[in-house]
Amino acid sequence: MRNTTLQRGRGRGRGSALVAVFFMIAILGMVMYAGAKALDADAKHSRLTRARVLAKRYAQMGIELGKHPQMKDGDPLLWHSAPDGGGFEVKLVSEEARLNVNVLLQSGDTTLLKRVFGRWGLDPQQASMMIDALKDWVDADDKTSLNGAEKRDYKKAGFKGMPFNRPFKELDEMMLVFGMEEVDAMRPDWREWFTIYGNGKVDVNDARTELISLIADVPIERVEPVTRYRAGIDGMLRTMDDQKLNSVPQLAQMLGVYQPQVVAQLSQWVQFQGPIRRIESVGSMGGLSRKFILITQNQGALWRGEIPSHGKGT
Repeated sequence: MRNTTLQRGRGRGRGSALVAVFFMIAILGMVMYAGAKALDADAKHSRLTRARVLAKRYAQMGIELGKHPQMKDGDPLLWHSAPDGGGFEVKLVSEEARLNVNVLLQSGDTTLLKRVFGRWGLDPQQASMMIDALKDWVDADDKTSLNGAEKRDYKKAGFKGMPFNRPFKELDEMMLVFGMEEVDAMRPDWREWFTIYGNGKVDVNDARTELISLIADVPIERVEPVTRYRAGIDGMLRTMDDQKLNSVPQLAQMLGVYQPQVVAQLSQWVQFQGPIRRIESVGSMGGLSRKFILITQNQGALWRGEIPSHGKGT
């Protein structure tokens, strides 16, 4: 009887020890798994950091190459693919292929801004509010436009010293204006549409198709002849055989625009060879990309910086 009880006690002891062993194995397994996950996270972070650094270097290499005064857009040297999987792509375009937001606001002609914001999805009231807020930011007085915002409105929202009551000195200042957060969420690429440089006329030889359709107030399909002409014989933009438009009558004919009023507006709003050069360099590495911009005039730098590279990893 005593032996049986002793054997049962020993059996329970062995069972408890076995459970403890399994428990320790499970704990060790969890620790090892957590350690492996931490190491994997560190490795991913290191790879991401390395890719971002190398993408930046490639983008800067492209900028330095594009700065050469003899370099022309479409030159094969502006594309580079490295053995490590990185590389860069450079575009040389007119900075004035964009809307000069300061000129539009100070001229009092908000036609193009209304068309742009409307195309982006803002209803007429939202567009009017956005334009009035922008106007109040750049004008020199403290009088609030019908749907705008002046110092008391910004102060009430907790922003002292705003608006600046002067033209924008950098595009990113536009993000400080009431309503621009909604525009940024709707069109994260809005910086590609605007500039603060130039005389306000849009260089249609480098302007995007959608902007040309807005300027001429025609469906985007009507801009196709312009796009084909600019692409040259090979049908590809940014190559050495690209062609340039050189007159308003030529542009109007390609767009199928003959109304005198519209042609007069084209004469007022477009040009064909802006003097300000924009060098865009996108460096890539490991699926990530970084986009750097250099804006020059007469070989002198006006602005240099990085902007989001939309449509790719950043």
